[in-house]
Amino acid sequence: MRIHLKYIIVLLLPYFLFSQNEMPTEAINGTYHLMDAERGIGSKMTKEKLFQYGEMGPDKVLAVAACQRCAPAIYKYQKEDSEGMGVPVFYNSIGLYMITYDNESFIMMVPANKKSKDWTDFTYSNFYSKSKVKADAMNKQKIVDFIKTL
Repeated sequence: MRIHLKYIIVLLLPYFLFSQNEMPTEAINGTYHLMDAERGIGSKMTKEKLFQYGEMGPDKVLAVAACQRCAPAIYKYQKEDSEGMGVPVFYNSIGLYMITYDNESFIMMVPANKKSKDWTDFTYSNFYSKSKVKADAMNKQKIVDFIKTL
């Protein structure tokens, strides 16, 4: 019995190791609920954002906007960071990272020191999820704990 269990673990280990490191797809698209409200239309606070994944030229990008007609923030897919962390990672030109939390959620963060290997100290963070329940249940400590596991 022990031998069978070892074989099962050996066979399934690569699946578990690489299952989260998938390329992002259009399944990302949709309305996301926020843990903390952010500025939206005309400086009004909002707890919902629209996500759209696609390609812009040679880059794979994630566009995040407060409304259909609002100018989106564009995040570029970071292949090397994604492979290193084991989850899809996006980055934009003002220093924001969008890191995949699970198949329907993201953590957005700005590390206090990008050169430091410890990203648990961040200037700003938020949580986005298609599930309102997950967004409401998330907190800053859970974000820190998740970043530590990466």
